[in-house]
Amino acid sequence: MKNSSNEHHGPVIDVIDDYSVINCLKCRFKHVYPIPTDEELKELYSKTYFTSEKPDYFKDAEEDLKWLTLTYENHFKSLRKHTKGNRLLDIGSGPGHFIKCGQDMGWNVLGIEPSPHAAEYSSKLGVKVINDYFTTDTAKTLGKFDVVTMKHVIEHVSDPIRLINDVKSILNPNGLIFIISPNDYNPLQEILRQNLDFKPWWVVPLQHINYFDFKSIENLLETLNFRVIDSTASYPMELFLLSGENYIGNRVVGRECHQKRKNLEINLYEHNPDLLNSLYKSLAQNNIGRDFVIIGETKD
Repeated sequence: MKNSSNEHHGPVIDVIDDYSVINCLKCRFKHVYPIPTDEELKELYSKTYFTSEKPDYFKDAEEDLKWLTLTYENHFKSLRKHTKGNRLLDIGSGPGHFIKCGQDMGWNVLGIEPSPHAAEYSSKLGVKVINDYFTTDTAKTLGKFDVVTMKHVIEHVSDPIRLINDVKSILNPNGLIFIISPNDYNPLQEILRQNLDFKPWWVVPLQHINYFDFKSIENLLETLNFRVIDSTASYPMELFLLSGENYIGNRVVGRECHQKRKNLEINLYEHNPDLLNSLYKSLAQNNIGRDFVIIGETKD
């Protein structure tokens, strides 16, 4: 690989199938190389993702709805602390439960979703979703927003820098970007792979192209003229692995572990949400958490 500032290059961390994960010196975050083409990704997400790759996604979301609603309400309350604006775009809106929650809380919401299956599912919830990709061209047709949210999106795209710049182009002054994405190569994962013979199960080309952690996503946002104003984590699922409950490749064990996480969070959301939020913010300070949850604000 040529060592050029205009090309993707950097130390190889993992090799999975025909892809390497590199700590890219050009991008300043980890991603697979070669990067899949937009055509490959369009084929995956518009046609097969919710049918072949994630066949239980909608059923699981319905089973998880109480927990999801409490989680989403918590996210909207966090966003409300930082904006008086009301217009929100959710990129990759999936089955629509997030924007349905926002709509029920008084937000003016819109989703954009490439999967026709997910967009159709969303329409039955009574929310407005555009069945399309969010691109530089489609961004120009959407108008301005006070908040743009992306939940488990940025890890899937071929060019996160272009994506964030496109988001910035449709945000009002002091607009917010809200990103949830896997916190990969985190300290708990490194213990499991380096000391307990676990393979890097989180590396899944073609689905996940980019592998951010708290530091790299915050650095990217600052570079692209955002100010990070809130940083928190989700439950560190790796704790189950360290406790001897190996859910990798085992859907039954995985759902059992997920149920335990849900029970914990539901009880705290209902009885002491401030404690839960404080706990997860503390985890984020140590780069712990299965996902990072970041809010950035456009700089003047």
